[in-house]
Order: sequence, then structure tokens, then C-alpha cells
Amino acid sequence: MTTLPKILVVDDDADTRNLLVCALEQQTFEVITAATGFEGLSTVMCETVDVVLLDALLPDIDGFECCRVMHRRLQQDCPPVLIVTGLSDESSVNKAFNARATDFITKPVNLSVLCHRIKRVLRERQLFHELADTNVRLQQISHTDDLTSLANRRFFQTMLNQEWRRLTREQAPLGLLLCDLDFFKQFNDTYGHLEGDRCLQTFAEILQSCTERPADLVARYGGEEFVLLLPNISMGGLAAIDRKIRARLRACAIPHRNSGVDEIVTYSAGGVTLLPTATTRSDSLVDQADKALYRAKGEGRNRLVRAVHHLNLT
Repeated sequence: MTTLPKILVVDDDADTRNLLVCALEQQTFEVITAATGFEGLSTVMCETVDVVLLDALLPDIDGFECCRVMHRRLQQDCPPVLIVTGLSDESSVNKAFNARATDFITKPVNLSVLCHRIKRVLRERQLFHELADTNVRLQQISHTDDLTSLANRRFFQTMLNQEWRRLTREQAPLGLLLCDLDFFKQFNDTYGHLEGDRCLQTFAEILQSCTERPADLVARYGGEEFVLLLPNISMGGLAAIDRKIRARLRACAIPHRNSGVDEIVTYSAGGVTLLPTATTRSDSLVDQADKALYRAKGEGRNRLVRAVHHLNLT
């Protein structure tokens, strides 16, 4: 069932309220009323309203101040406000827009014009929300890896810099686990790129399932490389996450006959924890993890190697 747009009419004159209610309901609007400014404020705080039709002259608080208070209290959730005033001079018009009114209507009210203005405001509001939703989706797309739906490298770099600054202030450690699937080129050569994509997606799901804290971030770093950004963690905690990942990947037992002895998909990892400081760069965290990953590959793969100069926390 379609929900009708809800209009709040705030006017202290009962005859005017009834006239506006009849006219607006004929245009298939749902109409609610308030007789004072404070009653109108109470209504918009308690109910979802699409448009407020607000008389400028009210017995308790004038419409201009009432409009200002609505915006101050509701911020971005404030509905469009149309101020109805008997004054059309420049000073009154400026007063309405300075109070952040969306539009104003002069008395005597032309009901046809009023209805068209309300419909225009509603269309503009709908378009604004659609644009905002589109911008959110575009931002999510720009931060997301298409294949795995994890964060992409660009977003990881943004969050790394942000967490580095935050933990520099808090003097708390930042951990990073850099993972690389072993012999993945051979996997693609043997099973095809479609199976390679499925393998990457499965590994991404495993990584995501092994991080439980809201601040933890899993990202695809590039190709078959993945990175876990882990604030406020010790090397022991980082190693525990690595063991959990390995156990779940082994349980999946993805066949890989060219991987070596096990003939299943495995990964190598470099781990590091650092205490960020104002005199060091966030890149140093990635650099140390990358060097540790290189050592893991050199030592036979399918293992975690901890960075030599990591923060020694238990």
C-alpha cells in the first residue's frame, strides 16, 4: 500500500486549518495539524513529516523562530518548511530564508499554487534522497574490490593512515597480517581463471570470518595478496588469528595438485605489530610485513613469519 505524503499544518486559526486540511486532502495528502508553534515542534520531534506548512504569526513562538528551532533540533532530518506570511516585503522574505525555510507562501493563500509548491518540494526532496543514496553506493563501490567484496587497496591505505594517526595519539599498537596464496599462478594454469576467482572468493570469506572486532579491516591488496589491519593487537593475538585462518582454509581442502606435498591451497603470511609514532610513517608497517612475507616464501611457504623489528607485546 502506498503511503501518502504527510503534511503538518501549524496555524492558530481554526478556520484556516480546516480550509487547508480540506484542500490538501483533496490532493491525496495526509494532513495533521497543530495550533501553536510549540505543538508543531513537539509533533515533528515525534512523527515523520514530509512537509511543514507553518504560519509566521503564532501566539507562543513566531514561525521564523519555530523554523530555526526545527532545523537546530532535527539537523539533516528536518522536513522542508514552507512559511505562510501576510508580508511579502524583502525583509520578511529574507527573514524566512535566514530561518532556513524552504519556501514561503503569501496570504491570502492561493490553494492551487500552494498544492503545486508542496508537490515541487516533495519531488525535490525525493530527488535529493535518491542522489544521496546513489552517492553512498558509488562511494561503497569505490572502496570495494569487485571480485571478493572486500575493501580494496585504496580504502585500506586510507584506513591505515587514519588508524596510524589515531593510535599515535592513543599510544596503542597496530598490527598487520599480509597474506599471499601459495603457487597461485600454477593454480590458475592448472584449474583455469574461473576456479581461481572462486578460490580467491573462498579465501576472502575465510579471512572475513576470522576477524570479529568492528575496527578490524580485511582488504584485497592485489592479485592473490590480502591484508588484515588489526588495531590494538599483540603479536600473540595476530598469530592466533593466523592459526584460525589456516585451520579454516585447511578444512576447505581446495585441491591444488601443484602446490607441493599437501596438494591443497595454502598461504604464506608476514605479520607485524608496531607502536605508531609521529616520527614514523604508516608505510613502515606494510614494509615490514612485506619483508616478513618474503621470508615466509623463502623458508618453504605455508607459514607465518613475524617481522624482525616488531613490537614485542605478549
